Amino acid sequence: MRVKKTTNRLIGICLTGVMILWMTLFATLVQHQWQQREWERQAEEAWLADSIVTLLFAGDVMGHEPQWKAAYDPATDTYDYHDCFRFVQPYIEQADLACANLEVTLAGPPYTSYPCFSSPDALLFALKDVGFDVLFTANNHVLDHGRQGLERTLLMLDSVGMAHAGSYADSLDRVAGYPLVLDVKGLRVGFLNMTYGTNGIRVPKPNCVNKMDRPQVAADFKKLQSQDAMLKVAFVHWGDEYQLEANRYQRSFAGFLVDQGADLVIGGHPHVTQNADTLFNSDGKPVVAYYSLGNFISNQRGTNTKGGIMVQAAVNRFTGHVIETGYIPYYVFKGVIDGKYQYYVIPTIPYINNRYDFRLPAYDSISLVKVHQALTERLSDFIPIFADFSKSRTNELY
Repeated sequence: MRVKKTTNRLIGICLTGVMILWMTLFATLVQHQWQQREWERQAEEAWLADSIVTLLFAGDVMGHEPQWKAAYDPATDTYDYHDCFRFVQPYIEQADLACANLEVTLAGPPYTSYPCFSSPDALLFALKDVGFDVLFTANNHVLDHGRQGLERTLLMLDSVGMAHAGSYADSLDRVAGYPLVLDVKGLRVGFLNMTYGTNGIRVPKPNCVNKMDRPQVAADFKKLQSQDAMLKVAFVHWGDEYQLEANRYQRSFAGFLVDQGADLVIGGHPHVTQNADTLFNSDGKPVVAYYSLGNFISNQRGTNTKGGIMVQAAVNRFTGHVIETGYIPYYVFKGVIDGKYQYYVIPTIPYINNRYDFRLPAYDSISLVKVHQALTERLSDFIPIFADFSKSRTNELY
């Protein structure tokens, strides 16, 4: 009887040991599988991040007299625009390539405002420092200061290493540098830039300004194709000023651009954000056309001119396929933040969600919300981007 009890006890101990060993092995296997899945997930995320190129587009960079007066520091007799872009700088910096429409000349002093713009070089320096890589110059103000203004603007852009397209010192420069093709993480991106006109100012010889001339644009697309551009972007200066809907000619020309091979169409000039459309090329591929991004920064204080959008496009760098686009709405505040009077480009979503450590005056807070609502209603078929780069929650997505 004692032997039987001892035997049963030994069997129980052995079974318990086997169960513990089995449970330990099972837990180890589960943990290993979880770790394997986590490694695979991280590897997939890293591959996806590496496979995507992000492009950012901003609208009309204006230079009214109150802007350069706000940028002036009498103590140093210098101009500084960096604070204007402090709240949008993280969005610009996180893009693999950031572009904007430079709708002023850099003709040197004396500086001038509407109707013929010439801004301090410090505006360019700030745009470069906050992360812009490309500035487009084909617009109705490119000849505000004639040949001298056009050529000095190009010299200044070249002096800071800013890529550009749209206007040229002569035809040889245009042939050598247009279309603009840039390598972005291995993706060859081609840019076309053109304008409806130059405010009636004849282009002085030997300068060149790209116009919305269909035969010439078709030829430019063919050249772009021969340069193996995998992504083709058209940035066009067109439309009726202050009109919230694209006109018939904009829609027609956008269709023409898509037929020629454009993968993305971005517009400027109306100084307000217009509607956007999804068009389809002959292969049935969708192509988004944002007809007008609106003012990026300006002194215009109308209901629809003191805000706008930046457009972000995610592109597969191996195929050139535009995966998706979205927009970042903002409001231009003219006033004091942290004791400094300036023009500030403020993303509306983080502000509305109390992500900043300041509050605007009541009028501007209400105005910002109204601008945001109007923009999101006008672009209801498209996606606002909810990235939050405020001080309190850096790089959070909510």
